[in-house]
Amino acid sequence: MPKPTAEQLRVDAEENELLAAFRRAQADLYDNAARESAAGIFHETPEYLRLNQAVIDAGKRLPEGLKRLAKDI
Repeated sequence: MPKPTAEQLRVDAEENELLAAFRRAQADLYDNAARESAAGIFHETPEYLRLNQAVIDAGKRLPEGLKRLAKDI
């Protein structure tokens, strides 16, 4: 297997950061949903809507090859 080029390493690093940002947004949304549920809140609050939009936006920034990981957006 050939050694990756500097360009490929840069692209891989960028894709990894985009995927990490998507996963962080998802985790924030899920944490908020759990807190709200535990507090007896079962409707879509402004915070939930904000975090949900952050997940959608992060998913749209994913490269085509990783969009399957965000198929619910």
